[in-house]
Amino acid sequence: MQQQKEQKLTRVKDQLSQWHELKKELGKGGQGVVYRTADSELLVKMPLKNGKEITDKEEINHFQKRFENLYLLPLTNKMHITRPLYLLEGQAGYVMQMMQDMQPIGKWLPQILNKQLAKTFTRPSWLSEEVPLEVAYSLAMYANTGGTKRRLELLSQTSIELLRLHSVGVIFMDISPDNIYCSTKPEHSEVWMIDADNLRFEGVSSKSGVITPQYGAPEIVKGIDGGRVVSDTYSLALLAFKMLTMSNAFEGQLFSDVVGDEDDWATDDSESSKPNLEVQAAQGELPFIFDAEDNSNSRVNGLPAELVLTPDVLYFFQRMFGKGRKEPWQRPSLHSLPRLLAKAADSSIQCHCGMSFYYQSTNDTQSCPYCNEHHSKLLVATSYFYTSEGVSDPIWTWVTPFIDGQNIQLPRRISGDFDIDQHNMPMIEVNQFDQDRFLYVSAEDVRVDILDNNHVQQLTNQWFLNEQQIEEGVQLYLHAPYSVIIEIKVKENNAIQTTQY
Repeated sequence: MQQQKEQKLTRVKDQLSQWHELKKELGKGGQGVVYRTADSELLVKMPLKNGKEITDKEEINHFQKRFENLYLLPLTNKMHITRPLYLLEGQAGYVMQMMQDMQPIGKWLPQILNKQLAKTFTRPSWLSEEVPLEVAYSLAMYANTGGTKRRLELLSQTSIELLRLHSVGVIFMDISPDNIYCSTKPEHSEVWMIDADNLRFEGVSSKSGVITPQYGAPEIVKGIDGGRVVSDTYSLALLAFKMLTMSNAFEGQLFSDVVGDEDDWATDDSESSKPNLEVQAAQGELPFIFDAEDNSNSRVNGLPAELVLTPDVLYFFQRMFGKGRKEPWQRPSLHSLPRLLAKAADSSIQCHCGMSFYYQSTNDTQSCPYCNEHHSKLLVATSYFYTSEGVSDPIWTWVTPFIDGQNIQLPRRISGDFDIDQHNMPMIEVNQFDQDRFLYVSAEDVRVDILDNNHVQQLTNQWFLNEQQIEEGVQLYLHAPYSVIIEIKVKENNAIQTTQY
């Protein structure tokens, strides 16, 4: 006799006796499943145990009490985390708000090319025919979702949201591609964390934690710690590295060698008692693919570090996945990551092909290494600290294509002061009307002086700039919070041709 299929729920009722029709499954993991409802602004999260809905009354009561305790955590309105609006009646689950125009950050991860997609996929013109189809698809997806620059912007804001939680002693615990939602529109970089199931205070005595495979810190994978701030930071670093490079942090040459040995019948089985390489990687036993001291597991897939990581960002990952694998206290602080990622994003140039590349101040020309194209003009803003000893090395570089008729907003972070609440707010603007350029300060609490031939004048209204002035470069002096000089210059960019990717 054929067994009857398990009937799926089509609607659920919350504690206010409101019914919610379940329309579509958005995501499913070991912790639960999230549904879109008939109300476009609401989602329903149903926890799972061993892959099935929780039906035991005692477990349902335990679940509901756990969520009621969430309201005792010191969460503020500034924290972008969706909390339960209502618990479900008589079953484990809750209703939460849906973020409009947002999607899981997992959409920016490498996607698998299946047979159906292969039929409709068109290779971008900038990709050589020699590039394998699967790689071409991944690169095209990378470009279509904003390239490296877009990923850096979203990851910077993600690290800020996690930092806000950590600032009150709360850890998120389960960092995963399905638990973080980001703006779909390129002009916005808003981030929300959608899964409050495992929020808790950092504990020093807990020996168990919740992770998503491939994104857990080694101490949690091994079951010797229940999760701390440094564990959250490690998990986010794993996600960030994969998003930027399209490669797992530990799947390098050692993995490639094992695949090559699979068909070798004479392979020595003396090591068979060891865990497989995936387990070893999760437990922190394998070298990082860009390890500064051990190249035995060097990169074989994904994008080269020099194309997607600045030296500072690479160094962060090397510390995190080097000594930080086995010694959590040696991991770099999350406090440094938002600034590092934002600085990298600001120094990258978005190309017409969808990819982006880093500005090199020592080069006269800037062209895309993927498609060889270039923008004819670039606006470059460079900041320096000014002290009694003189002008420092550059502290920030902000670059964007300079397009006639397009207004430009320079964010507050170029001042060198990275405030997580205000870093992205406009501070200085360059407006264009026909052939005229006007520069003015849009931040009311910032005093800016014009430095012109050793003459200092406060910038109070719009400053008219002719074409020669802005191409030669203008200098501004910021009084607070630091003494900073900002040079703004429009550079001609007659790029040379380079090798196609």
